[in-house]
Amino acid sequence: MAEINEDVIAQVYRAYQEAPHSRGKSEALVNGSQRVLFKLNRYVNDQNKFKEKSEVALSELENILNRFYYQDTLFIDRMMYEARAFVLEKRAP
Repeated sequence: MAEINEDVIAQVYRAYQEAPHSRGKSEALVNGSQRVLFKLNRYVNDQNKFKEKSEVALSELENILNRFYYQDTLFIDRMMYEARAFVLEKRAP
């Protein structure tokens, strides 16, 4: 689907792997989740549409991660955690 760009995920994974310490890895994941899910910013003003699109994007992201990065379960878990945190942060109270 068009919600997630696989090239951006590859860049995030490369930055995650090249980070020398855990703080660098965390920063790579936080910044990466924002870059991967940047299209969701279009829907922030319409919460119904945002909820729908964020569910699709998170599902798609999880599928891509499980398909291509299955050998690194820690990366998958941490990336999904940061992606969910990004979505929760963007939701209106």
